[in-house]
Amino acid sequence: MTALPAHEQEFVALTAEFVDRRVRPRVAEFEAEDRYPQAFLEEMEALGLFGLLVPEEHGGSGVSTACFARVTEKLARGWMSLAGAIGGHSVISHLLATAGTEEQRTRYLPRMATGEVRATMALTEPGGGSDLQAMRTHAVRTDDG
Repeated sequence: MTALPAHEQEFVALTAEFVDRRVRPRVAEFEAEDRYPQAFLEEMEALGLFGLLVPEEHGGSGVSTACFARVTEKLARGWMSLAGAIGGHSVISHLLATAGTEEQRTRYLPRMATGEVRATMALTEPGGGSDLQAMRTHAVRTDDG
């Protein structure tokens, strides 16, 4: 297992503490009431979890993939819904940071880092729905690109 630098270890430890102290004692209640976890998401904003994969120059943490994976693991240990919220958001953050235009990065990433703007994604395909294993779409290069 990759050793994390001290500042990344702090993110993992803070996440584990949040999950143990706040999430695990109440997750059954939230599930039973089918309640949206707004309070938990706001606490995750305060911890800086929405900015994990946002580069520092755009207000994020810019942590390593190993750190992101460990934080996600801690969230999933408490409630998979929270790990899912960070997962989709972070995928979009990473895509904007690596493949977005400068205008997109400047417009969205600072607000995504704070959680003010929360991103997610949806996947579907005829015959496959959201089952990623069943998707069969493929790209074909044409003469015009």
